[in-house]
Formats: sequence, C-alpha cells, structure tokens
Amino acid sequence: MRILYDHQIFNMQEYGGISRYFYEIMKGISAIGGDTFNTVRYSKNVFTNDSRLFKTNEFLPGYNFKNKYYFQTIINKLHAGKSILVDDYDLFHPTYYDTYFLKVLRKKPFVVTFYDLIHEKLGKEFPIGLAADEKFFLNRKVLLEVSSKIIAISNSTKNDIIEIYNVDPDKIVVTHLANSLKADISNTPNTLGDFILFVGNRDGYKNFNLFIKSIAELLLKETSLRVVCAGGGPFKKEELELFDELKISSKVIQQHIDDTKLSQLYSNALLFVFPSLYEGFGIPVLEALECSCPTILGSTSSLPEVGQDAALYVDPMSRDDIYNKVSSLLYDESLRKDLAMKGLTQAKKFSWEKTSSATLDIYKSVL
Repeated sequence: MRILYDHQIFNMQEYGGISRYFYEIMKGISAIGGDTFNTVRYSKNVFTNDSRLFKTNEFLPGYNFKNKYYFQTIINKLHAGKSILVDDYDLFHPTYYDTYFLKVLRKKPFVVTFYDLIHEKLGKEFPIGLAADEKFFLNRKVLLEVSSKIIAISNSTKNDIIEIYNVDPDKIVVTHLANSLKADISNTPNTLGDFILFVGNRDGYKNFNLFIKSIAELLLKETSLRVVCAGGGPFKKEELELFDELKISSKVIQQHIDDTKLSQLYSNALLFVFPSLYEGFGIPVLEALECSCPTILGSTSSLPEVGQDAALYVDPMSRDDIYNKVSSLLYDESLRKDLAMKGLTQAKKFSWEKTSSATLDIYKSVL
C-alpha cells in the first residue's frame, strides 16, 4: 500500500503536535510494511530533517525573497498538485484542512484527521493558535462530508464532530495519540527546589491566569514553593503585572525547554497541573504520567479519557476547586506516590506503534 501525505502542516509549523503526529505515523507505518511518501519539498520543520522520510531542501538558497513563507507555500502546493495527479499511490492523507487537492484527486480515497473542534466550541471566547476564518470552517465541513474516513484523536473529539457537524458516527474512527518523551534517568540534580509545573501555551483556554490566581495564596504561604512554566514563551507584560498584583513575582519562573529539559522538569516537579478548558487529546498528560509526575487535570473534554484514574480532576473554572485539589496533593505524599504509580501504568496504554497500526488498518478499510 502506498500512502501519500501532503506538505500543509510541515509548511505551517517548525515544531508542533500535529507535525509530530504525522511524522510518527509515517515512521511507524513505514516500519510495519506501508509505503509512505510526501509532497514536502521546502520546510524548516524539525521533523523533516529525517532523510528516511523527507526529501527537503533549504528554501531556494541564494534567493532573498521578502516573504519566503508565501513562496514556499506556493511551491509546495504546486508540487503537491503534481504528485497527486501522477496517481502513483493508493490513498491520500492531507495534513491539514486546505481543500486544494479535491480538484486533482479524481476518485482516489482520502482520509482526514480531526484533532479537536476548539475553534467551533471556544473560538469566539478565546484566541487560538492557528487562525480560523469562514473559509477554514467551510473547508472542515467539506472534508468531513467527502472524505472516505475521518480519524478523531479521542472519543471526545469524535463526539464533538457528531454534535456540531452531524456526521455519521460509523464514518469516524478514534486513534489515540501517544507520547515521545521518556522519563529522565540521568539523575540530574534539581536546582529549582520545590515547584509546581505548568507546561506549554498559557493563553486563553489554557487557563493559566485563573490557575495562578487560584494558588497565589498557597504560594505566599509556602515560602519555598514556586511555579515553573515550561515553554510557552517569555512572560507577557500582562502576566508580569498580574504576578506583581498578586505579590508572587519571585514565585513564578519561565523555562525554555527541549525534550531533555522537559523530561527533567516532569521528573523533579512535586506535581503537574493542566487546567485546560478544552483539549482534543492532551499529549502533556501522557508526558507527565510517563515521568511519574503526580498530575491534576481539568475535568473537561478529552482529559479524563486520557488520564483516567491516574490523575486528580478539577473544575477548571472554579478557583476554590483548583486551590483545594492542588493543596491536597501538595500535602499528601502518599497520594502523590499512588498517582505516580498509576501514571506509569496508564502511560503504557498508549504508543506510537499502536497509533500507526490502527491508522494503517483504517487505510486498508477504505481500499
């Protein structure tokens, strides 16, 4: 079986969860007998450095276009159209929601992956990463209608697709994601002291501001305790003003991360708090569980599906509930140890090998 993937997400992201997903399933399917190839020709995405899967180049070396991204997009899309027309594949899997390929796909089957419906559910209330406009929603609706199968990365996402777009449930297959991070076994000394870990983007629906307001009193009470924000970029002016208002400016720090650093943070944190209002899956949950980090999650969307009994759950809109759950886990060493053990067991239920195998089965089902 020959599966063709396009350039879209590898053109849009230099690093990110969606491009990691496609990289992992391309790698996994290739390892179990599928023949995967793609239309990516110019990209700065970190995963395209794998020469076993990608034949990419630096973008037009020697040329000094003012908008390289614009020209890169055009060239990648033209190459994709040509590759689709060549017809040397059995099935097509676009990596995002541009419908350009429908004009040249002819009668070839294609599968589309939906990661979440956060734009539909929360887009009016919160700013969300990749911008959405009217065309974005129309494209998603069209792809849901004309695709051969729909992959949803959680049952929560599947239910949202059915609720919002009224899609036949039998057309949607759930394949859970996995985690690429490994626990830190280097015994790297913890130089940060006692800390609560918050990982990733802090804007909007990630609910960081309400979280930090909820535990400010606890941070003031416990003089040695801090919050470490891993990734997500430097603190914005508004965040620094909030810390100052709460009198906790010295108690909250931000750390730049790579996979090694992130693993060390999970392994050394007293607990990890992920009070998001909505997640299509929530890979940081698996990262924390894999690293035996006691975990508190929002009780919404896919998070209970991924964490199950290996985490505590909070009403992410309740300051009292967040404070009480964080306090109870912080002061209960026995509970932290119990959740750490359950976390390892839960993390073993997910792997990229399982995701890849399940995805290949979906491909076979439409041929």
